[in-house]
Amino acid sequence: MPKWIDLNQVDEDALLLKRNSVSKRLNVGAASAADAFEDDFLDAMEPAKKSMTIFFLIDVSGSMKGTKIGSLNGTMEELLPSLIGVGEASTDVKVAVMKFSTNVEWVTPEPVRIEEYQYWNRLEAEGLTFMGDAFLELSRKLSRSSFLNSPSISFAPVIFLLSDGSPNDDWKKGLDTLKENKWFQHGLKIALGIGSKVNMDVLRAFTGNEELAVQAKTADQLRELIKLLAVTSSQIGSRSLALVEEGGLAPAEEVVAMAKQKVLAEEIRSGTRDILGEAVDLDAVNYDEGW
Repeated sequence: MPKWIDLNQVDEDALLLKRNSVSKRLNVGAASAADAFEDDFLDAMEPAKKSMTIFFLIDVSGSMKGTKIGSLNGTMEELLPSLIGVGEASTDVKVAVMKFSTNVEWVTPEPVRIEEYQYWNRLEAEGLTFMGDAFLELSRKLSRSSFLNSPSISFAPVIFLLSDGSPNDDWKKGLDTLKENKWFQHGLKIALGIGSKVNMDVLRAFTGNEELAVQAKTADQLRELIKLLAVTSSQIGSRSLALVEEGGLAPAEEVVAMAKQKVLAEEIRSGTRDILGEAVDLDAVNYDEGW
């Protein structure tokens, strides 16, 4: 069993993280040589830099038209500078942006270093919500032969889904395929539901943790929650976690993924309480105020 260092005592950027005090790199025990290349998030050769990619999957279907897409565009413009420096000094944080409606399209043809991606191409909304297609496309890109081909050590990605409605296609089939992807399995998944008509059950299925699927009721909450979720998950995802197995060994990637998810859930729980209030009677809320 791992020795769980008391992360509440860690004083670094207000996060419950710190560098591994015994300088043991987190590693992946590959089951076979054939699987090692794709499964090994931390390559054997020690390069100068680490990398972590945050994926934004953004619903741009017709129901987002108007103030919702306008608020999202404005918030993303404000967010990009906030993501500079979220990782350790030795970590390159990259961004990959997908928009999906009736069609799925990458706004970024490949992941881009956040320092080089400070201009937001404003999105427009139209069409249906083919979320299953978006999941399938994401699964294709979560690979060493595609978007995650960095020669550096790679942290598992952060994957941020934003949607205001219900899928119009077979989203379960797409999600089942995505769940077989090891990068998705070990990544941090978060989701933001926008407005009153979003299907939160779908977003919870995506994250696998109901605390990491959050709902914005107003334009102001949308702005604050996007910043909270994106910055916090990027900080946690792009840092080494202070966990050591018995005997000083580094833990398996499954343990690291679970520990980071736990830390993220705690941070999000605290942050959303400040934004949404201590307790919210969802049936009594006047949704979509200010949209």
